[in-house]
Formats: sequence, structure tokens, C-alpha cells
Amino acid sequence: MKLLEVFKDFQVKVRGRGQFGRYNQLFIVEPKDKWEPITKEALEGYVENLNKRYPNEGFRLRKYKQYVVLDKPSRRWKGGRLVKVKDRVPIYFDLKNQKFYVPKWYVEKRTRLTNFIIMVTLGALGVTRVKYLKTIGR
Repeated sequence: MKLLEVFKDFQVKVRGRGQFGRYNQLFIVEPKDKWEPITKEALEGYVENLNKRYPNEGFRLRKYKQYVVLDKPSRRWKGGRLVKVKDRVPIYFDLKNQKFYVPKWYVEKRTRLTNFIIMVTLGALGVTRVKYLKTIGR
């Protein structure tokens, strides 16, 4: 599995709406100049908050090599059968170097979902800011 570093190997761009939903706008997600270093305790608190808000999703933290991974299980029970989870994007945190990674497959195949999840997760952890880039029409 090949990992891509967020902000270095690809740009995080998110589409949104402006002026009461009349205009499509493009935003870019950038790292702040300075942020509080992310700790394992901060990640655990974030996952705990997610699980309170969305109890059926099953967010979790796990260890993979030198990374701490925030993700959801790839399958879950629904209606008495096991189904594949489609809105899953794992984020790999290198806490020592304060770098963030996402598997290459998700960036190539599910770009919009990946960018949105990176924006929300790293924004909630105080790492990123969102800047307006341009309006792309009606």
C-alpha cells in the first residue's frame, strides 16, 4: 500500500457553495503556519467525540507500523447481513514528525470524499485552515 503525504504529494481542494447556494466555489485547505502538536490523547478525544455523535459508525484508532490510524471498520452488519462500508477513508498520523498520510487509492478513486474528510478531520484538530480560491460558475 502506497501512502501519499497530505499537502506535499497532493493539494486538498474542496467545492462548496456561496451566496445562499447560488454559486459554486472552490476552496483550498492549507496547513496553518503553527499549530499545537497532535498527540495520541488528542486523537483519542476526537474519536471519542465522533463515536458519541455517530454511534453506529464505529470510529477507531489503531497502530500500524510507526503510524496511528484513524478509520472505520471496512465492513459492518446492516439488516442482518455484512455489508461493505463505502464512506471510509483512513488517515495515517505520524505523531513524531507531525505528518499526515492517506492511501494513494483513496486519493485517486475517491478524491472528493478524501479531500472532505481531510478538511474536516485536520480542521477539527486545529491543523488546517480553509481559504477561498475562486468561484467556478453557477
